[in-house]
Amino acid sequence: MNKTIIETSGLTKCYGTFVALDHVCLQLYENEIYGLIGRNGAGKTTLMRSLSGLSIPTSGRILLFGKEQAKLLPAERRNIGCMIEHPGIIPYLTAKENLQLHQILRGLKKTNCKTELELVGLSADAKKKAKNFSLGMKQRLGIAIALLGNPHALILDEPINGLDPLGVIQIRRLLTDLCHKKHITILISSHNLPELYQVATKYLFLDRGKVVKSVSSDELDQERSLENFFLSLIGGEHHA
Repeated sequence: MNKTIIETSGLTKCYGTFVALDHVCLQLYENEIYGLIGRNGAGKTTLMRSLSGLSIPTSGRILLFGKEQAKLLPAERRNIGCMIEHPGIIPYLTAKENLQLHQILRGLKKTNCKTELELVGLSADAKKKAKNFSLGMKQRLGIAIALLGNPHALILDEPINGLDPLGVIQIRRLLTDLCHKKHITILISSHNLPELYQVATKYLFLDRGKVVKSVSSDELDQERSLENFFLSLIGGEHHA
């Protein structure tokens, strides 16, 4: 069995009386792409923020690369790259300058960022200001920022949101290559279920703050779309 990269047990996050995460237990293994699926308000972003250290859980355990102690987690989180909600891009800086700024902010050694730019297909645009980038290019730059420091895992919130068909294809190929060639475990949240079906190897279904189902792509009924499988889990309800 592949090595466990991220594990949670009883992970709970409350905002006053509202329970955003309700005793979430999960295991993410190396060399997999996980699709995190749930309607709006299901707890997807809260889970990602908790795993990445941007939000402190109310209770429960988080193990990163087998480490749990509070004093060890910050160091282990350096092995996880994140793009949650919006890429942290400064419009008037070039792609290269944006990456180098994030190296400084994260205490990383300053480099020319050639490797990260090549991985996301932005080498030719390294000296262009981000304000002139298309949405797809900005998403790829956001992923390049997440790749700083050679992480072993990526947490990406809606990386294909708002992209045109070409941009979606480019991000799909990028994520697949990062997993298969660089052996990076990836957790993706997306509302684009047909596209998620083409890239993910495993799926986590979240509803009302709980993981209600975890399946591999091989376990999905070939006669049933990912969308129908999701609707069957939540009772076919529609929520804005």
